[in-house]
Amino acid sequence: MLLPGLLILATFLYGGLLYYFKWGWEAIPQDPDPSIQQTDWPLVAIIIPARNEEQNIGNLLQALATQSYPLNKMEVLVIDDHSTDRTAAIVSQFPFAKSILLEEEGIVAYKKKALEKGIANTKAAWILCTDADCIPTTDWVLIMMQALLSKQASFLAAPVYLKNNGSLLGRFQTLDFLVLQGITGAGLQLRFIYMANGANLGYPRTVFETVKGYEGNEKVASGDDFFLLHKIKEQPAAQIYFLKKQQAIMQTTAMPDWTSFIQQRIRWASKSPYYSDIPLKIVLASVWMYNTLLVVGALLTILNPTTGKLLLVVWLCKTIVEWPFVKSVAGYFNHHIRWLEFFLFQPLHVLYITGTGLLGLQGSYEWKGRQLR
Repeated sequence: MLLPGLLILATFLYGGLLYYFKWGWEAIPQDPDPSIQQTDWPLVAIIIPARNEEQNIGNLLQALATQSYPLNKMEVLVIDDHSTDRTAAIVSQFPFAKSILLEEEGIVAYKKKALEKGIANTKAAWILCTDADCIPTTDWVLIMMQALLSKQASFLAAPVYLKNNGSLLGRFQTLDFLVLQGITGAGLQLRFIYMANGANLGYPRTVFETVKGYEGNEKVASGDDFFLLHKIKEQPAAQIYFLKKQQAIMQTTAMPDWTSFIQQRIRWASKSPYYSDIPLKIVLASVWMYNTLLVVGALLTILNPTTGKLLLVVWLCKTIVEWPFVKSVAGYFNHHIRWLEFFLFQPLHVLYITGTGLLGLQGSYEWKGRQLR
């Protein structure tokens, strides 16, 4: 009777957490366009770390070339992280973009070093960060700058949508990413947990310098977004926001295969042992334990087939409690998802959460041709 009781209690508590996140997500104001009337927009630096991105960097730079923000007020810096392909040659085709070679070798946190180098090579007072495989809307820079200025933000997180090719893996990744985006926005709105995605964020340069950038986190390969956000959070009167505006959505692409997808998620999970945010650690541990409990229950059906009936009920209940939150977030991104597909993805998602959580603790993964910890 212990397992059934634990599963029922855990599902009830999990449902309460999801309802709280849904409430937080829907409480984020979708502000009308700020009334700021700028005649002389400030200079903004757009920092783009890139490693072997010949397939993507040209599309990003083309999108930046057509921004509604004045091009002469944008300083686009591509930090080339030891690329061995045509990344640098493609960047050179865009006169407004500057390619800077990351020369450091034998370090751990290459992306953090690339971001620091980009900021060191600009005089702009405002910083926007994105990844080389992203595509912004035409108004992305304008909307981000309007929000930074009007909110006097210390840190601005913004939405990212993961586009897929319609495959099973692609649809699964997009669904998982939507949930992460919803939790990110809700957590910041509720001042409950603090997360961001490095593909779409901005902050004043002075704030970055005040917290001394990534000092103290150089031994962790991932987490450029997370650790910076948490250092800023500790500053007195820090103003941290999630920008819930359609024009601010940054689009990125799904991983092409299961191996790269799992390696990416292990990379994300590998920084969890270094978290100091107690609410975040509790939430992540609770979600992992709940999913692990479901895996244990599935294994026990081998010994006791009647447990399978309970698991089916829990499977259905888990889908029901998650659905309103997922549907709300998907609606914002204009992403259509069917309830049946969401239901059928549940076992895969449970295994994925449990597995990547365990693998992330060992801290070893391969990313962009490097073996990292």
